[in-house]
Amino acid sequence: MERPMTTVEEKVFPGVPADLVEVAERHGRVVAAGDNKAILADFRPDRVAQLIASASLPPDLVKSELLDLRPEGDLFAARIRYTAADGSETVLRSRWIRLPEGWKVTQVRNLPATPPRMHTIGPAEDGHDTPHWEGLREGELRVPQCDDCGNWIWPKRPICPRCHSFKVSWKAVEPTGKVFSWTRTWQPFAPEFSGHLPFVTVLAELPQAGGRRLLGILLDADGVDPQVGQQVQAEFEASPDGGWPVLRWRLSKEES
Repeated sequence: MERPMTTVEEKVFPGVPADLVEVAERHGRVVAAGDNKAILADFRPDRVAQLIASASLPPDLVKSELLDLRPEGDLFAARIRYTAADGSETVLRSRWIRLPEGWKVTQVRNLPATPPRMHTIGPAEDGHDTPHWEGLREGELRVPQCDDCGNWIWPKRPICPRCHSFKVSWKAVEPTGKVFSWTRTWQPFAPEFSGHLPFVTVLAELPQAGGRRLLGILLDADGVDPQVGQQVQAEFEASPDGGWPVLRWRLSKEES
């Protein structure tokens, strides 16, 4: 005798208002059905433009399933799995808030959390920073240094700003640093951000390179608030299409 499929009504979500369970389950159905009017009605009114581009789903969805719904501070987080006609599955996490007009989506993103890749990745047109990118490809973090006065230079310049020497060479430095500042991006400022929001960008200070600072997206940063001065380790993420790799930062294990 076959066991019947578990329905949403049979699932238990402790600490979650019953009416939100119904709303989240219905939201999954209207998304799968492509009912744009109903989808927009579920969005927080002051964040509609942001939310439209925050998640990425394949076309031809055929069904949805509410996997989980739990309290997260003042919000409630729902994980909904969407299945496309080709059998592929995509999980979105939507965070809900109760407003005077009812339950509304205030945040949404794809899971698992992955950092975006900009289309502009790679050396500048003048080629001055090409050795940096070549270093990433070889698993090294390279920063230019003046051969005459020892000044570390970033961003790359053809002349040392301290002594005006043209003798500048690229040196491999230890790929570690400290958080100088950071920001969490919620807005889809570029098409490639869709499905990756929010993400955290860290400006890391490199003690071994004269305190020069390099930007990089922080890995495993979902719900994480980095602390200024916290140790980070660089990782070099290869391009899936054979293009240029990118530098990512990760909080050091002993301090994360």
